[in-house]
Amino acid sequence: MLSRKGVIIRYILCLCFYLLSGTGLVTGWLAAISGVLGTIELATALLRYSPVYDLMAFLDIKFEPSKFWANKLELYRLSHLFNMTK
Repeated sequence: MLSRKGVIIRYILCLCFYLLSGTGLVTGWLAAISGVLGTIELATALLRYSPVYDLMAFLDIKFEPSKFWANKLELYRLSHLFNMTK
């Protein structure tokens, strides 16, 4: 089950893929692939379901976003503390 933010992101991706092929920015096979990806994103948004979650459960992949973002935030704080910005 997708969260509300996940559904909104999928609608935005769907719109982007459709606009790419619909406005003629991409043509040929790339436009066809863009249309197919737009349809897939629309279906996942409408159903509030993504098969990626089933794949992650099948492969036993665990992703903990809180730890991931906490580590990124800590690196950001340390880089600014020691003026190690790029």
